[in-house]
Amino acid sequence: MLTIQPGLMIYTLITFGVLLYVLKRYAFGPLQKIIDERRNAIETSIKAAEETRHEADRLLSEYRQSITDAKNEAEEILDRARKVGDDQKAEIVGEAKAHAHKEVESAREQIQRETRKAVQEIKDQVADLTILAAGKVAGKVITKEDHLRLVDEAMAEVDFDQLGAGGK
Repeated sequence: MLTIQPGLMIYTLITFGVLLYVLKRYAFGPLQKIIDERRNAIETSIKAAEETRHEADRLLSEYRQSITDAKNEAEEILDRARKVGDDQKAEIVGEAKAHAHKEVESAREQIQRETRKAVQEIKDQVADLTILAAGKVAGKVITKEDHLRLVDEAMAEVDFDQLGAGGK
């Protein structure tokens, strides 16, 4: 069965210790160093990825804010353009109305001048016809004073308001 031999046991313990020392020194040490380096590299990569993600989130937020600001600015520009367009439209319409009013007034004044001129011509013709008729009826020569008196009487009988001149 099993017998204990002290020399073999010491030799086995010394061999185990030497083997443990050699493995620790040349195998486990470098392996542990490689594992630690790999762990540090992974942790560094994770930290860098988190920082990159935070930076990307920040840039996305800034981008969204920029888009919102650009939309607001575009709306403001459109509102200002509409207002300027409405103002110009109102100004153009106002100028057109003023011009039309001025043209209407000018036409009215011209009509009144032409009407007064026509009424004056009618007065002159009526006066001439009255003098001619009075001269033929009376059969005599009419003096200047008689002529003026007859014109005034004839004019008093004519209603110039019905002619559209208003007696002007």
